[in-house]
Amino acid sequence: MRLGPLFFGAATVAAASSRTIDMRLMTYNIRLAVGVGGPGEELWSVRRPLITSQLNYETAGRPEALMCFQEAIYPQVQDLDEDLGNEWAYVGVGRDDGAFGGEFSPIFYRPSVWKFEKNATYWLSETPDEPGSVGWDAALPRIVTVARFRHDSSGARIVYMCTHFDHIGQEAREQSAHLLVGLADEWSTYEKKTLPVFLGGDLNVTPDNPAYQTLASDMYDAKDVVPEERRFGHVKTYTAFTVDADDDTEIDHIFVRDPAGLDWVSFAVLNTRFEGEIFISDHRPVVVDFKMPRKQKRDA
Repeated sequence: MRLGPLFFGAATVAAASSRTIDMRLMTYNIRLAVGVGGPGEELWSVRRPLITSQLNYETAGRPEALMCFQEAIYPQVQDLDEDLGNEWAYVGVGRDDGAFGGEFSPIFYRPSVWKFEKNATYWLSETPDEPGSVGWDAALPRIVTVARFRHDSSGARIVYMCTHFDHIGQEAREQSAHLLVGLADEWSTYEKKTLPVFLGGDLNVTPDNPAYQTLASDMYDAKDVVPEERRFGHVKTYTAFTVDADDDTEIDHIFVRDPAGLDWVSFAVLNTRFEGEIFISDHRPVVVDFKMPRKQKRDA
């Protein structure tokens, strides 16, 4: 006698599920490959298979997942591309020359799920279209990779931005934040529809920094829109390759331009050190899960 309600409930859940896309976004500073590691740091050849295993696990059964990385020099990007296999592709260029030089901030996606429509790389400087340009008081060239994807089966679109702020220049970080707010607005509209825009990255700032606050005044930190009972893992995202929690900081973040219309499922800062006592990276990956409508309405 209870089969009817049970069947109806299952059908209702299935119908609701068919109206949304289960999303996972990740940002992860994987630490650039160096010839000689510092204290607590293993070489990339040791860390590489562990990172690959972690990425495979965290995206298994999540075909719509999008991942962005920082500090990946071209050989590392090639390694990730090879290790993740033909299922994945990426967009992004090196920050030194707009080609292969210097660190990338690449975005990885599954071409069978997402059709890559458009991307651009902007330099975080007074001349954002000039490859290799260094902005304000920054020590190094810094970039943001922006990409728009169209969901193959539904036509829904999403924009993901990946960046790595300067570690020295405070003015550069603040000006970079203003630049990214403007870019998020610029990329948020397409074909008279407002698209969900996300920013992931190593911002080299904690939430009390004016650069973070500039972003938070126009965007939303994903951890704050996810209910507290659905947040998991660490708070701090940078470990400095040590087990001393005193030098840990919260500098890796995922922002969303507008959280309205999205169903926020979970948020996590994941482990990067396990029983083998090897740090996969000196940063922990940040992950957010949410449901996105398969149909996006036109603006009035």
